Amino acid sequence: MSVVKKKKHVSKKNKKAWRKYCDITDVEEFLEDQRLEERLGKFETKPDSELFVVDTQGDVKNLEEDVKPTFVSAKQRKRLQLAATPKCYEILLPSSKVEDPNKKRNHVNPVGFKPTALSKISEKRRFAKGIYEKKLQEVKKNRKMELQKKKKMKKARETFKLNLWGGDVPEIKGIPETLCDEFISSEAQLHNVLPVQRIRPKPPPPKTVTRAAVETPHPGISYNPSYKEHQELLQEVVNHEQKLMKREAHLLRVTNKMFRKVTATEKENQWHEEMSEGLPQPHNPADNPTQSDADTDDEYKAVNPPVQNKKKDHKARRKQREQIEEREKLKRQKIEKKKITDLYRLRKLQSSILKTEERQKEECTKRSSKRTAAAATALPALNAHKINKKEPDFIDPEQLTGDLMHINSKTNLLRERYESLQRRGALAGAKLMMKKKRKVKSYFKPGHKVTDQEIERYITRSAGKKVSLNLSFIKVAKL
Repeated sequence: MSVVKKKKHVSKKNKKAWRKYCDITDVEEFLEDQRLEERLGKFETKPDSELFVVDTQGDVKNLEEDVKPTFVSAKQRKRLQLAATPKCYEILLPSSKVEDPNKKRNHVNPVGFKPTALSKISEKRRFAKGIYEKKLQEVKKNRKMELQKKKKMKKARETFKLNLWGGDVPEIKGIPETLCDEFISSEAQLHNVLPVQRIRPKPPPPKTVTRAAVETPHPGISYNPSYKEHQELLQEVVNHEQKLMKREAHLLRVTNKMFRKVTATEKENQWHEEMSEGLPQPHNPADNPTQSDADTDDEYKAVNPPVQNKKKDHKARRKQREQIEEREKLKRQKIEKKKITDLYRLRKLQSSILKTEERQKEECTKRSSKRTAAAATALPALNAHKINKKEPDFIDPEQLTGDLMHINSKTNLLRERYESLQRRGALAGAKLMMKKKRKVKSYFKPGHKVTDQEIERYITRSAGKKVSLNLSFIKVAKL
């Protein structure tokens, strides 16, 4: 038997309680069906042709086996899709079958549908001016230009005489002819090119580095060299050392030796002189014993004695005026003479200027050629560290043995090969980094269970090392 549940009596005083405890699913389903019928139409009103389909093909599987599918090209598929409405406009189509409640609605034409009186007058003026004709001509001109561009593109594709590596000319990159000038930089030229036509500059081809061969050592380094070769090597070493000494002396001269050394007493005397400048000096009779006693009297003497105002007579003034005029005359004569000499010197100055210009040009060409030669033979800079040049090796005549049994090798072969690879640009230049060794102190950890044997063993093990022991603890342990 089906158990009938007892209905719960719940208060429905508020709207919230009505929503919570009332079951309205049947009402919602009815309303949904009604809306669907309004959109698609009622089944009673629809004809049978819309509701039912007459099967005239039979089983699809048997037909597929007999009839082969016809191939439809992409062009035909696109043409068939032209008749159908695009998916982007399907939302705008009316999906509802609900009739318009206001059947007598007035149709309002959009703005610009019907020409106004003002628009008619403006159009007449345009026709009179020939604006529409100009637009037509521009459109025709643009079409012709597009056609010509397309033809050129087709011709360029058909012709196979195009130089792929001849793109360095500015006109090819799309730069206007007005900007193709030597005074305008390449950056400014490329800046004015359209973004579509702008081409990135081609990277330079990889540089083929011709490395020098392994340096052969000087024959004077041999364990049994000839006297001449040994002397040549000695001369090279002497020249190298002289250069280093000269450089060191120059640095010393421009740094330390620029300032003279002063002793402590001289410094103190200088300080006293500077501080006592302008102060009255104390009189010391021992400094000037020949001075008479009359001078030492406390008599007032003026620093600037009075001067008599002697007036010049007419003769003295005339002579003074004549001297000034003579001086001015000589000055003017010198200026005129200098002008004449400068005119004669013009040719000499011009020739000297031409010579200096020629010399400067020659020096500039020499420097540029030297720079280009150095750049061509320069090794690639693998890092920021500079590689030092190899210093000449030398063996003292006293250490020359003459046989391989008693020879002493000063250089390390592995280090020498490593440095030669750095100098030839095969390896990056390294910087020698010396790490400081930390001084580690060892301590003996005291404890109540430490025996004398352990202490003795520790002392013997740490013999020859700097060890700090707690002697007070050892005494206690021995006790």
